[in-house]
Order: sequence, then structure tokens, then C-alpha cells
Amino acid sequence: MHVAHVLSLPSAEDRRSLYLEGRAGKDDLASVQADGSLLVPAGSAQGFATYFGAFPAAYWVRWAGVSTVRLELDLSGAGTVRVVRTGPDGVARTVATEAVADRVGVDVDVSDGAEGGWLWFEVEADADVLVRGGRWLVDAAPRRDGRVCLSITTVNKPDYCLETLRAIAAAPALREVLETVFVVDQGTRKVADEEGFDDVARELGPQLTVIDQGNLGGSGGFSRGMLETLDRPACDAVMLMDDDVAVDPEALLRAVRFHRTVTDPVVVGGHMLDYNQPTVLHAFSEVVDQRHFMWGSPDREHERHDLAATPLRETPWMHRRADGDFNGWWMCLIPVTALRAVGLSMPLFLKWDDAEFCLRAAEAGFPTVSLPGAALWHVAWVDKDDTVEWQALLHERNRVVTALLHARRPRGGALLRDLLATDLKLLLGMRYYPVDLHVRALREVLAGPGTLHAELADTVPAARAAGERYLETTRRSAGDPAFDAAVARRRSGDVPPRPEGTRAQALFAARSLLRTVLPPSATERRRPAGALERGQATWWEVPRHASVLVLDADGRAGVWLRRDPGTFWRLAFATLASHVRVAVRWRSLAASWRAAVPDLTAPGTWRRTFHG
Repeated sequence: MHVAHVLSLPSAEDRRSLYLEGRAGKDDLASVQADGSLLVPAGSAQGFATYFGAFPAAYWVRWAGVSTVRLELDLSGAGTVRVVRTGPDGVARTVATEAVADRVGVDVDVSDGAEGGWLWFEVEADADVLVRGGRWLVDAAPRRDGRVCLSITTVNKPDYCLETLRAIAAAPALREVLETVFVVDQGTRKVADEEGFDDVARELGPQLTVIDQGNLGGSGGFSRGMLETLDRPACDAVMLMDDDVAVDPEALLRAVRFHRTVTDPVVVGGHMLDYNQPTVLHAFSEVVDQRHFMWGSPDREHERHDLAATPLRETPWMHRRADGDFNGWWMCLIPVTALRAVGLSMPLFLKWDDAEFCLRAAEAGFPTVSLPGAALWHVAWVDKDDTVEWQALLHERNRVVTALLHARRPRGGALLRDLLATDLKLLLGMRYYPVDLHVRALREVLAGPGTLHAELADTVPAARAAGERYLETTRRSAGDPAFDAAVARRRSGDVPPRPEGTRAQALFAARSLLRTVLPPSATERRRPAGALERGQATWWEVPRHASVLVLDADGRAGVWLRRDPGTFWRLAFATLASHVRVAVRWRSLAASWRAAVPDLTAPGTWRRTFHG
């Protein structure tokens, strides 16, 4: 039998429910001891039906051909151990019961469990029970034994990055499988200058490789890690990681063990938990919806699931194996065989590079598996809307490019219609900057892929420069006369209900279009007429105003939106024309972009981008 998961315990109280079924406030709550063991007090019971405590057997059955799973526990005390198994429906049943002893071993037949199901154990203590260790083993031997490179791309987040390096340095089991940790530093605040870096560097020694390069975005940073991994013959995979994360080394190891054991190489994705709300799971799996060619969870209601409020035992949908199309590169292990087959990332800077790569890899026979229990904590983006900032260019361009490469429906299904509708909402809401960027993005798509590598370093400066002409790109805060005047007239109460149905929305659009011919009054040009909180600034409320301040989530700053009829109609005609041109030329554009992919993603092309 071969180790798949090792029992790990919470390092912080706010993460406890990810490891242990909790009964916070109870006197008999199990406690982690100084030596890392777990004390289950007499007369109590402790369950491990948790995200990190349970074993996702279905994934190992489906992808590694596992038939038998063994639980091994190192215990002392008196009591009972129960092993519980679920199926795809989430219904739990006890499959084995053992008395507590120094060593407990239980084999479970899971050969029929490919469609779904987890295993976990429960300890019922007659006298105090000490759980000194535990692990889940499988009857499938590793099929690969190469070392793994871990590649972190960072831009001006040296504090986060240093903490990750410290966690890795203190994890001997993880270091046994690592060749090196690449830190691809693309920022101006360097990790190597952070206090404490020298100590970590000495501890990691040759297992740390810092690479300084210009800011080429996520695609440039992660492609550098991919390329450096290809240059290391001992490595058979690279694990990509973001910088603003926190890690449990065992969770990283689970992805490595899975990679080594699966029947055929796959891309192994790790889940994202919210750094600031540690029990909130971003998504269980992610797909690209071919109807609209948009990324997201198969069921949006399952996004941002709080495992403290509704744990694994009470979440039936989490027990069915979930197959996805891609995994975010906050944590994603890619086999070297996939890199040699399909190349590195597309030079997209940010947005859609991870989804595009995974779709390309799947077409070549390397599907993506988002493995439960393999995860990290990543700073979430829920309080920030980057679709109306400089990244709007990348959202639009890269989504369309990815659709040209991988859409299975003509013209990406409803993609172009959706994008045009979004632009209309933005224009009616006086968000002119993102629409300008969308027009630029489509023009870049129409121009073809020839300059992607050459212009990679200029992506951010060019997008930001385009915003200098727009009022909304200047942030306002206390002390700014526009901010102070608007906040004094902040709107109270709820906004009117959203227009529902085709007729209501058509009437709303008609009325809003009529308003666009009415410029703001002289007073409204000098300052906003009022302020809207972020939750009030809906697409159907903002167009009712000619000049308004929209506050950030915390209310301490905001942007001034002011109607400009000339800009509205200029951008309206420009975006309509660009969408029509893309629609008319879809087939030829798809052919030219697809033909360019092998060169755009080739290691040699990326090497020239990095080294000139």
C-alpha cells in the first residue's frame, strides 16, 4: 500500500473546521497538543468528516485505478474507531468498527466508487484517546518518481512570499520531493530585500532559485517557471503558485502524490480557500460554459461555499466527483509531458491564460483534475471589480482569443452578444474607460497574434495610459471636494427593483438611451449630485443619474461617474463596429490564431522573450 494523504491538524483556530468536526464552546472539544498529536477527551467523540480530514476516494478510483483504501492510525487510550464511507449522494454509512489500539488498520473496498464518495473516521473516547498520527493509503503504486519544481510568481508581495518560503523550509516531507522553488520576482519590492529572507535562503539552500525579470504578467511569470523546469531533467512536473497565499505543506504534497499515481498524466489543480475567510471555498470545480464561453462553477450556487457553516457531512453535492475544464493557477501542478506536448502559456499577461492552457492540454489528452484536499488559502478578489479597471482589456481580449481557439459553437455561442450587451450596460452606467479598453481589445484580436510577445511588457502601461482621458479613473477620497460634497448627499434606502423580463428591460434601455442625449447640468459638472454605496450602484440604478459618486465597499473612496453624450455615442458606434467585424471574420480569425499557437507557446519563443 502507498501513502496518499497524511492526517494534518489545524495550525490556526479559524481553520479548525477544515480539519476537525468542531463543537466550538464545548468543554470536551478535542485539542491539538504541543507535540502535534490530538487529544480526544474521555466521554467525547471526534469526527474527521472535513475538507482536509476526509479522503476523496472517488478521485483516486477514477484517475488512479484504486480498488482498496487503507486507514492507518497511531493511537493510545480506550475507545472505538469507526470508518465511514459515502457515495455520490452523500449518504454516510459505517463500513468498519475497531477498538482503539496502538495501531489500527482498516481496509475498505472502493472499487465501485468512481462516481463519487469520501472516506473518513470517527473516534469515540471511553477514556482519553491520543491520536498521534494517521494516513490514508491506496493499493495503486506510484507510476512516476520525478522531482517537482515549485514556481511562485510574485509582484510586490514580498511579505506573503516570504511566509510561503518559511512554510516550505519547515516541511521536510515536502522538501523531499522538491527539486527547487523558483521565485519569479517581477516587482519593484523584491523578495530578496525582505527582512528575514537571508535566513530562509540559507535554510533552503539550492532548493531556492530567485529569478528577477520585468513584469510580464502571470503568463510570463508562470511560463518562466515552466521553462526552467523543462531545463531540469530530474523534474517531471512544475507546481505553479500565486504569491498572496498561505499553505499547508501536506496539502501541496497530496497533489504531488496524486500526480505520481494517476494512470495517465493529468493536470492536478488545487482548490482555493479564502485567505481572509479561511473556511470559504472559492469553487469545487470550474468549467468554461460553451454556451456563453465564460468561466465559472458548473453551478453558481456552489461558489464561495463556507465549510464551517455547512461542512462536508452536510453538503451532498460535494460527494459526487466533479470534473472540470481548468484550474486557476493559484495552485496547479502540470506534468512535464504536457508541457512538451502543448507548449507553455499563451502570452496573455493575465486572465484566461490558465483556462486556455488547460483547454489546450485537455485537447491533447491531459485533462485537469481539481483534487479535493489539495488546496491553499489565496487572497480573494470579491471586494474589487477589476472588469472596470485596466484589466478590462485583458478580460475582453483573452476571452475572445480563447474562444477563437477552443469554442465548439459557431462564434463562441452567445459570446459576442453577451459582450456587446455588457458594453451597453457600461455605457449607460457612465463607465466609459472599460468600453474604450474593450474596443482596443477587439482591435488587437482583429490585428492578429503577431505582437503578443513583443508587447507583453507594455500591456499594463498602455492600458493605464488609455484611462487618463476618463474622469472615472481618478479615485476620490475624503478631502477631495467632489467626494465630500457627494458623501454629504449619500443616498439612503434600497434601489428600485431590477427590471425583469424582455419588455421591462427593453423599456429600461429605451429610457436610458433617451437620457444619454441630456448632458449634466453645470452644477453636476462641477461635482457629483450624490453618492451611491457599492451595493446600490447596480446597472439599472446608475443610469438614472447624470453625475454620481460610486463608493468602494468600505466607503472610504470612490469614483465619479458623469454623463458625457459625445463619449457615449462615440464608444457605442466603435464597440458595435468592432463586434460586427469579429463576428464576420470569426472563421478566418480562428484559423490564424490557431495556426500561431505552436510558435506563441513554444519554449524557444518564450526563451527569446525572457533573454532577448
